[in-house]
Amino acid sequence: MKRLVIFLVTSSIAIGLLNACGPSEEEKKRREQARQDSLEQVRQQRLAQQRQDSIEQARQDSIKAAEKRKRERNRIEFDSDGAFSVQVEAWRSKHKAQSQIQKWKDRGYENAYVVKYGTEETGDIWFRVRLGHLATKEMAQKLKDKLQRKHNEQSWISMAQDSSETTE
Repeated sequence: MKRLVIFLVTSSIAIGLLNACGPSEEEKKRREQARQDSLEQVRQQRLAQQRQDSIEQARQDSIKAAEKRKRERNRIEFDSDGAFSVQVEAWRSKHKAQSQIQKWKDRGYENAYVVKYGTEETGDIWFRVRLGHLATKEMAQKLKDKLQRKHNEQSWISMAQDSSETTE
């Protein structure tokens, strides 16, 4: 029994000394490799997130730039002294033409007006609904294209009439 006790005590001390010596070199290498792998994985995730953020920012910048170019391209500048206008409608009835002006104003074209055309002697009188005045023919073409695109309206470019022929 005494031997058994000595054996158990000696074995316990030996096991304790072995454990007290710490991890082996192999265990240290495995732990360090696991730590390095974990750090590399975190670095890769951060790089991937930065790439995604960069791509998203570039996409948003591109969209904003395209929208700005589109606004610039579609900007229509009206000029009270402009020589051009865009005719959108023509009516025999002055009342009907005047009512159509409100439709165009509701659509955002505050510069809609009616021009009386024809001679009363023959009775061939038209009341033309126009949008304008525009300084250049190119600006009038932009307006014409916009009307076709947004409202599916057929229109044409006309020379703006003197105010003496305009009815309000």
